[in-house]
Amino acid sequence: MVPLLWPMRHHTNEMMYLKHGLMATSRRALLGLILLGIGSGLDAPHAQQPLAAVTRDGVGAPDAAVSDTLPRYLQSRSATFVDWLWDGSMLIATRFGDTEQIHRLRMPLGMREQLSYAPGGVAAAAARPYASDAFVYLEPHHGGDSSQLLLQRFADQSLTPLTDGAHRDGPALWAHDGKRIAFASNRRNGSDVDIYVLDTGQPGATPRLVVGGAGNHWRAYDWSLDDKRLLLGRELPGDGGSVNSSAGAMPESELYIAGVDSGEITTVGADSAGAAAGAGGAAGSGRKPAAHKVAAAAALRVQDARFSSDGRGVLLLTRHTAPGSGASAAAEAQFQRLCYTDFGGHEWRELSADASHDVERFDRSIDGHYLAYVVNDNGSSRLMLIDQQRKLDLTVAALPSGVISTLKFDPSGQRLALTIETARSPRDVYVLEPETQALTRWTQSELGLLDPAGFVAPQVLRFPTWDRVDGQRRELTALVYRGGTEAAGVPPAASGSEARVDAGPRPVLLLLCGGGGGQCRPGFEPFLQYLIHQLGVVIVAPNVRGSTGFGRALAEAGQGALRDDALRDIGSLLVWIDLQRDLNRNRVALLGEGYGAYLALQSLADYGDRLRGGIAAFPPQLAALANRSAIRRPLLLVQGLNNPAAPAYEMEQLRSRLRVDGVDVQYLAAADEAAGFTRKSNLDAYREAAASFLAQLLR
Repeated sequence: MVPLLWPMRHHTNEMMYLKHGLMATSRRALLGLILLGIGSGLDAPHAQQPLAAVTRDGVGAPDAAVSDTLPRYLQSRSATFVDWLWDGSMLIATRFGDTEQIHRLRMPLGMREQLSYAPGGVAAAAARPYASDAFVYLEPHHGGDSSQLLLQRFADQSLTPLTDGAHRDGPALWAHDGKRIAFASNRRNGSDVDIYVLDTGQPGATPRLVVGGAGNHWRAYDWSLDDKRLLLGRELPGDGGSVNSSAGAMPESELYIAGVDSGEITTVGADSAGAAAGAGGAAGSGRKPAAHKVAAAAALRVQDARFSSDGRGVLLLTRHTAPGSGASAAAEAQFQRLCYTDFGGHEWRELSADASHDVERFDRSIDGHYLAYVVNDNGSSRLMLIDQQRKLDLTVAALPSGVISTLKFDPSGQRLALTIETARSPRDVYVLEPETQALTRWTQSELGLLDPAGFVAPQVLRFPTWDRVDGQRRELTALVYRGGTEAAGVPPAASGSEARVDAGPRPVLLLLCGGGGGQCRPGFEPFLQYLIHQLGVVIVAPNVRGSTGFGRALAEAGQGALRDDALRDIGSLLVWIDLQRDLNRNRVALLGEGYGAYLALQSLADYGDRLRGGIAAFPPQLAALANRSAIRRPLLLVQGLNNPAAPAYEMEQLRSRLRVDGVDVQYLAAADEAAGFTRKSNLDAYREAAASFLAQLLR
């Protein structure tokens, strides 16, 4: 899918880029028009970027009913926690006009003070530690094809460019000295992703290469307490390789420790702890980085890692079990847990209590008193707390039921900031005090003209698939949104407006957001509510083979086999729809984004006789698409024209070939956008085209 935001100093692997796409969930954010720099008095480090142009090929005039009813569903905003400042205030991200910008919040429900006015919006930010005087933010250029790090000071709002904006730089990870930052970048050759360190206190300083190597893609997790070492991850082949990885779960990486001055790296290993990895980098920017030489099996495989507060070991999210436990590979590969290991490999502790669900993210207080982590329970989030001093698992006070996308302890270790969204409320920031369990809401985002009381909360469905486990039919989960008489409340229609719901079996939209590591989750999605209440659609969002949240057992096959299995899962779901008396089997459409777009296209080829048509937005490379000539149903194709991972010509060729075959193809594209639309104006154009397309298709 697409990015969220790098919110805080120690969560660099979370890639919490402000998410964009069709829905406004924790994986996507609403963005709109902006008037940049007018009267702001800021020193612009580069020229303002013009608004992206939208190409509409075959997209007709909007459906009249859509034009009348859709706009009020697109006006809500959200707030995402970014980082704590050392004076007790915080940085948040929220939309200003067309883009996400950084704001300062000094008290609960206080005024949002806008700080950044970046023409391309802000993709990530981190406050300088031990001070409240500056922060570094990452601005994407040309849809993310390149990016630039900038330092902004609070005193005079001055901006200092730290990088040139000609490469894909990743978010900044501050050292404890408050001067140096570490970041990933492809600046050496445009393809490999290396780790660099930059001294922000030296004007015009050049980023210094620390770790690199041919064919490697590195990320920085943490600085050691003495700032002499970096905790790094090297992405496994085929698991990504982008500085600005897509949203959702980050790919697994092998875990290493690198000397900041020497560039020498050592493994953090499961069965050969501390084995030397040899020189994997360069102490100076003029030296050529050596290739990484350690066998993959020697290093622990993690999704996130941090140095422990005592500096003696590492906290990590992993599927590894304790070394020497004799556990089978299958057991090791089940669910992700929060664990601790010391540097010598002599001590291993599993810290998370729930072994039947994935731990998604974690943070620890600076003094090591508290550990907080989030468990993914069928798409919903559960917050868990550990009091390490008293060796207790704490019962967490009731939180809004939904999705937790960020969490971070403040410098005192007594407050935990969380970003939470629910099916009826957008992302907002809350603060929990572990000692007293007091929960305080810090932001309350605008809903526009919507009444959330009528929003439909999804139900979790289990449907049978095509294969068996221990002689029993395997079941997968899906979120089902049913409106009308099946839903509590009334549709959030404006005065005098009626929901377009016909009696009898309802049309169905299959929302394909899984199958490539993503997961359909019960977040705040006004556009889905529009489809439910105004078009009378029942939305079924399946978590097919390969989606997050099922452990490794369902995703351990090769990529080709995994694609085939995910498609068979969609076939099984179509069989289930056939058997539901309240669903119209003759009016079923697809909507897929990212990898889900590939699944939508392949499903139209394989199951076209059972589908009305579909929407494929921001697909990856289409080389794996088989039997495309079998696609005969109407199709809306959506893409950003500046996505290096998915060349624009592939989608254009698909559009041309399908039209030659007589397929009704609509095409919408935006310049200066990549693996998703980041500007609200472009997102609104996408949603309007999608709503009109579905209104015509499912009538």
